[in-house]
Amino acid sequence: MIAPTEIHVVGVCSATEADWDAAWKRCPHATFFHSRAWAEAWQEVSGGRLRPEPRLVTFSDKKRAVICMSVRRSLGGLIRHGFSSAAGTYGGWLSGDDLGPVHAQLLSDLLLRRYARLDWRRNPFDGAAARAGVAAVDGDGTQAIQLAGDFDAGFRRWSKGHRAAVRQAQREGVTVAVAETEEDWRAYFAIYEKTLERWGDDATSRYGWELFDALRRRGEFVRLWLARTDAEPIAGALCLYAPYTVSYWHGAALAEWRQVRPAHLLMYEAIRDACERGLTWFDFNPSGGHEGVMAFKKSFGCLDLKSPLLRKRPRWKQWASRLKKKASSES
Repeated sequence: MIAPTEIHVVGVCSATEADWDAAWKRCPHATFFHSRAWAEAWQEVSGGRLRPEPRLVTFSDKKRAVICMSVRRSLGGLIRHGFSSAAGTYGGWLSGDDLGPVHAQLLSDLLLRRYARLDWRRNPFDGAAARAGVAAVDGDGTQAIQLAGDFDAGFRRWSKGHRAAVRQAQREGVTVAVAETEEDWRAYFAIYEKTLERWGDDATSRYGWELFDALRRRGEFVRLWLARTDAEPIAGALCLYAPYTVSYWHGAALAEWRQVRPAHLLMYEAIRDACERGLTWFDFNPSGGHEGVMAFKKSFGCLDLKSPLLRKRPRWKQWASRLKKKASSES
């Protein structure tokens, strides 16, 4: 038996597609953001500028892990910027083995040594990663429901207002179903574009149709839930699935229909479906600092989970940023 202090890395090499897929399917804390499908969707949307670069790590105790990475190269490949999952989503590693804090620390050290430029949001569902002792640039977090299979018991923990909103939407004749056609997806994207117009400069992200289309073609682990009235889509929730978790990643609604509370009914159906599937977590994802959005999510009986962001830059870049801030404060 190898003592924890004797564990060390014995091999690092490129992970194959089969390595990545197998680790993702077996890993209890995997999210869709750790999947090959997510990385390849962003490779497609970026025109190949962001490329998957997964690494297979073998330890002295025979355990293995796949580090999920994508890399953007610039200046003819001289500068490599590592993203441990695209678009600021959860990164890190996958393993079907029971990894502990020592493994997590070794994997963290590998990430930090390999990339001078690195963006890495810690996976809130990986307890070992939380104990790796890696400093982060913010204390961001997410809200998630720990599912126990009994949807009705979980529904009773929702706030009174949220439960009433579900019943109101049902009385108003709102229905919810999973999008089945490209036309359904385009209808949702039109709703999203109107939402962006309403948000204006307050929008923290903007995605083109190409990303939604790339996700639409990724199969069973991507589901767009649509709320309809009189057969017309009025709101939607894009949920991304992994073997044990589901992430509510994107949502939009028509302003003129908000009073019938379609967003609440969307969550009701999506969470009930997750319970029926036997999933472990329903994750609402970080809220981009929007307090109103966070309050909406917490009223579903969520737990607050830490998901800090680590952003590493070359030393000269750090000094330049500090000097710029100092000059700005003195002007």
